[in-house]
Amino acid sequence: MDDDQSLRQRADARPEFFLPFFSLCSACRLVIDRQTFVLTPPAWRRATPFRLHDVDVHPASNEITAGGARLRLKPRQMEVLLRLAASPGQIVTRQMLLDDVWPRRMVNDDVLSRVIADLRDALGDDARGARYIETLPKVGYRLIAPLTAYSPDRQTSEGGAAHPGAASPITPQVSSRAPFGPASGDAVAAPPPRRRWTRRRIAGALVAGIALAALVTLLVPREPPSFDEQRVRLEAQLARSEPFSSESALELRPRFSPDGRRIAYALATGSRAQIVVRDVASGERQLLGDPDEANLTPVFYPDGRRIAYFRRSQSGDCSIVAAGLDGSAAQTLLDCARRPHPGFDLAPDGSRIAFVAVTRPLFPAGIIERDLTSGAERVLTAPEPGMGDDLHPRYSPDGRRLVFFRGTQSHQKMWLVDTADSSTAHDTGSPAGLTYGAAWLGADGPLLVAADWTGQRALNLLDLAHGTAVTVGARGARFPDSDRTGNIVYENAAYTANLFIVDPQAVATAPRELWPSTRYTNQPEYSPDGREVVFTSNREGPPALYVGRPEAPSDARRIALSDDFLYLRPHWAQDGRAIYAVRASRREDGQRVQQALRIAWPAGTVEVLASLGDAVFDVREADQGRALIVGEMTGNAARVWRTTPAAAQLAERLALPLMAQYQVHGNHIAFAQPQLPGLTLCDLGSLRCDPLPLPIDESNRFEWLLTGDALWYRTPAPPFELVRHDLARRRVVWRSAFAPTAFGQSIAVRPGNGALLVARQAPPAIDLMLAPRHAR
Repeated sequence: MDDDQSLRQRADARPEFFLPFFSLCSACRLVIDRQTFVLTPPAWRRATPFRLHDVDVHPASNEITAGGARLRLKPRQMEVLLRLAASPGQIVTRQMLLDDVWPRRMVNDDVLSRVIADLRDALGDDARGARYIETLPKVGYRLIAPLTAYSPDRQTSEGGAAHPGAASPITPQVSSRAPFGPASGDAVAAPPPRRRWTRRRIAGALVAGIALAALVTLLVPREPPSFDEQRVRLEAQLARSEPFSSESALELRPRFSPDGRRIAYALATGSRAQIVVRDVASGERQLLGDPDEANLTPVFYPDGRRIAYFRRSQSGDCSIVAAGLDGSAAQTLLDCARRPHPGFDLAPDGSRIAFVAVTRPLFPAGIIERDLTSGAERVLTAPEPGMGDDLHPRYSPDGRRLVFFRGTQSHQKMWLVDTADSSTAHDTGSPAGLTYGAAWLGADGPLLVAADWTGQRALNLLDLAHGTAVTVGARGARFPDSDRTGNIVYENAAYTANLFIVDPQAVATAPRELWPSTRYTNQPEYSPDGREVVFTSNREGPPALYVGRPEAPSDARRIALSDDFLYLRPHWAQDGRAIYAVRASRREDGQRVQQALRIAWPAGTVEVLASLGDAVFDVREADQGRALIVGEMTGNAARVWRTTPAAAQLAERLALPLMAQYQVHGNHIAFAQPQLPGLTLCDLGSLRCDPLPLPIDESNRFEWLLTGDALWYRTPAPPFELVRHDLARRRVVWRSAFAPTAFGQSIAVRPGNGALLVARQAPPAIDLMLAPRHAR
């Protein structure tokens, strides 16, 4: 056997050397035969033109023609149209479309929905009165327009009116992978004549194959990394975080420039802040904004030459402005008439701004989108009472979607809305908790979210398609941002809060700190005899329950409970022999579970009150221990039930409205309603209620306490004060500048002598951290 014959046999066998070429391309097929290499496009790209009702479809050029107007579709839109046209009048499921049009690509339903919406726009179709593409909810789509053969003799007049030509119904060749085959009358090219394989031809074929494989590798999009692969990469990347700015002032809300070479952030001291634009490589920086004002939340324009930011003067006037890095005067984008929140975002093309403001009186704040050219505004989200405000909007990289957080304090979840259709706003299924901003890691996600979803504030990776979230690192992180290459910047914030005892009768006596730590302590409550205090603290890890004696401030005992849960809202039984509390955990699907506990004291034995359900907001005794008042979560509010400690099951729903927060003392309950100012005081026996027009609103919703003869609260606006409102005289009878500043319940009053416990937060320490995509 000579060498030439041997080579021919090996070429005929198509050895394994060629096999990788077949798997490199999912949108095309590489055919290797004994004569030549042929690269053939997907089957639908071989489709001949056809007519869809009054629209001519030209697959070869990705164009459609209607009424004399020619419009070019995106390739993916044409492929979806061709796949539907392969089965006219038949249901094509969403999964079939994903499998056929996006083979070997991991995409979610949102991608398909956007392509269908864009395709409808191009065809002039409407989902509610479809003429071309019918939607079958939760199933798929069906092409309902008549499909006929295309006549090349059709002419279009200058005025755009089409002259009808011969057109007859056609039946496409249907295949799950090949929507159209050659028409019966199409000429089929004869195969090239067989040629003798020489060494030179074989060598040339091999070189061509290698070059073609390299070209295919470059042209064909790679499958995006899986969620787990991204988690592993981010964990390693965040472990390499290094300080970017660590000044004595606070560095807030960092954002990358479009090219990733600069980072803008606010540098704040007290009530004043300036915008800093700092070069990542050289460290050179530029300051923007009046140093006597509060300039916050910078966002780059797409050209990288201007920055939009929130500005508040010392007089209280506010606006969102745009300033050039060349020193040009700032231009007002939005004045204070809408009272916008500082957190906003610019669309990636710089044409729109999404900001947070009240959309309806006495309703939570929603998100409004404003066209910066015309000034036209659209309400994107409008939460109902009890849902909480919509905060921290963030556009997707393509500007088509917006994520935001909805909820109240520790019950915020991530939501998503299509900017073209406000009716699409929906809960992503994320966990609920305290949240601090998010960054997109791609046009379809996932998202990098700063939240305490696992008990500690950190960065979490959120899969938008399934609501799955995992912690990836950076404990203490807030407000992350990522550039196009994957570098990450974020705030590293350390908070400290401790309890202080205050004697309201001895104004000259300085408050004394109890059980200090470098972590967060709040939710104190005195025992009925005033000797002990129960409180929550994360000083030894996740939030746990502690009991201490104010006379022994160096010693606080941690209640021995399982580390698998977080513990909150502790309350003493009225005889002091037990402590009620709520324990929180998450199921495998990420949903939060909150159950009631009764802890015998001081024995420490624990009873789970499972019959009260998995959505317990709060639980405490009333009526000298004969009643148990239980709050059951519904959205971001609570409905209130009454039962007995012995029965401990939801038996009697009180005829009271939904509550954002409530307090119980003796046989009375005081509560705040979502979005409504003031409090209501009711007798639990007769349910007779009286309004209390006190300055309680969303800003101090949790900073108040009901005692036997008074209501204590922190004033809603600075300079904050702690005041005592006498219930009998219905007026303020005492006030102090030493006010609570911690999150959550932060006031306790000692029975008998009236000594106060106040939870105060120290000024936070906030620096910026940079996590490079690749190790340096």
